[in-house]
Amino acid sequence: DEDSFRIYNPGTSFPGLTMSRAFGDTASAGVIQEPQYHSLFMQPSDELYAVVASDGIWEFIDYAKVVELTSKKLRLKGPSETAKFLLEASRKRWAAYCGDYCDDITLLVIQWNVSTKGEETSTNYSFNLTREIELGK
Repeated sequence: DEDSFRIYNPGTSFPGLTMSRAFGDTASAGVIQEPQYHSLFMQPSDELYAVVASDGIWEFIDYAKVVELTSKKLRLKGPSETAKFLLEASRKRWAAYCGDYCDDITLLVIQWNVSTKGEETSTNYSFNLTREIELGK
């Protein structure tokens, strides 16, 4: 199917694996070996963050919505609460679209050059990993 990201072993149509991106696996058609990446030059004063997540997040929340949901929350509550908030937002969307079924959700919220109000020094990074697995669904 040209409109999906499902890949198959060459010459077969089953089983398939739905993916939007992969790292270097050339065994299946549609997967490229050359990754896409962007380099950013960070100044010590730049406060940047990244959300790295499984398809359990990206299935119903696009990039722009993740930025909208996380940017203010991250400044006010930090990476741990932000990850929990994003996980719950994703779970609500899964429930609305799929009822009781929910894919595995794994996400990382990583901050660089974190400054905390009232403190003179800042840390170089802050990191949180959240994983939710529904067994038997």
